[in-house]
Amino acid sequence: MFPEGAPGNGSPSRTSPSRGTHVSAFNTNVLILGKTGSGKSALVNYLYGRNIAIARAGKPVTERGLHRHPPFLWNDMQVSVFDSWGLESNRADVWKEDLYAAMRDSDQSQNIADWFHTVIYCCDARKSRPDEFEQEKVLKELRDRGVRLIFALTRWGLCTDRQKESMRTGLLSLYPDLAAIPVEAVSQKLRNGRTTAVQGREELFREMCINLRDNLLSHLFAATRQEMQLSVKIAKRRTMDVFEELAGSLGVFTVYGQEMHDAIREKATDFYLDEMKRVYGRFQEKMEQINTMSAGVIRSYTGIDLAHEEVDIARVTREKLSRLSGWNGAVGEYVRTCVISLVTGGYFQMRKKDKYREMLEKSVNNVNFELLDGLDNYTSRIWQDEKLVREAFLEKLNAGTAESEALPVK
Repeated sequence: MFPEGAPGNGSPSRTSPSRGTHVSAFNTNVLILGKTGSGKSALVNYLYGRNIAIARAGKPVTERGLHRHPPFLWNDMQVSVFDSWGLESNRADVWKEDLYAAMRDSDQSQNIADWFHTVIYCCDARKSRPDEFEQEKVLKELRDRGVRLIFALTRWGLCTDRQKESMRTGLLSLYPDLAAIPVEAVSQKLRNGRTTAVQGREELFREMCINLRDNLLSHLFAATRQEMQLSVKIAKRRTMDVFEELAGSLGVFTVYGQEMHDAIREKATDFYLDEMKRVYGRFQEKMEQINTMSAGVIRSYTGIDLAHEEVDIARVTREKLSRLSGWNGAVGEYVRTCVISLVTGGYFQMRKKDKYREMLEKSVNNVNFELLDGLDNYTSRIWQDEKLVREAFLEKLNAGTAESEALPVK
């Protein structure tokens, strides 16, 4: 049994995630997407047990744009639900424009609380798979952006066994790495007298807990790599500026000696250290925030309290620095190891300034490549450790779901 929250009052707005007054220790942002008539509004109301969204079968009830429903408390967690106007084949490009504008706005925030934490894509289970235009114009691009979707297979209770199997098989063949949860949001009486039973809420909440970490980490890794690319460009530019300053008074043909090499390396080391400390410092702050948010979301949705030390990825991250080849226990040592190769060997001879500049730039590019490669190795190893964290989550969820009772709404 999962807890129910108590939503606030007010009208939908088109603001970006969670900016404004926070009424709880932390918040989570849930984005609901899907075609017109796929059951998005009914799903929202079913999940949280209140009339959060207006639901009218088969009609595009949401106006153009991304809409934020009034935030509400759910056991010490503030939930902000966003949904989009219904996706239609003849307006897919406009739909994407609105969606990606809102996603860019949230992605650029330095605060994880402003990101979209969970993205649910509604599919009418009576179809064998998403339409071609959904696959090509929406789902592929979302996945390319690093968004890890959860499929909600709506109107499951209205499906025949053949339709259920067809949808399962179709989605599995297209997206084998994504979860697909059967959902019946509204109980309905059929012509044959049978009444469909609501289902899928607990399973969807469970998957939202597991998916949140994957989604946020994927988002963080992509954003950190972009930041690293910018940082090494800045350090390179500053290094080349030092060369221009030191070589400014030298002749066309000059012997570039040890003193000049040392001065360039010293300055370059300082530049790269400044950038790397900022990038990795911010990265670890975000990792700690994700860790805290993950535990809080699971506690609010399921009532299960995960012991923080069991899933302390921030600690694992810090320890990993000392294990990565070349890091020697600290970011500073790694940077110095990369930069020490700058302008070394075979440079003590008469050279043209342009030729030296060319060789220096090539050397700096190698440093940049090594630092980016180091980041990629760093994050890939964190993904490997994430498997252990996922197992810890699942073990606790499996052990606690059967025993946990609904938490009282505060």
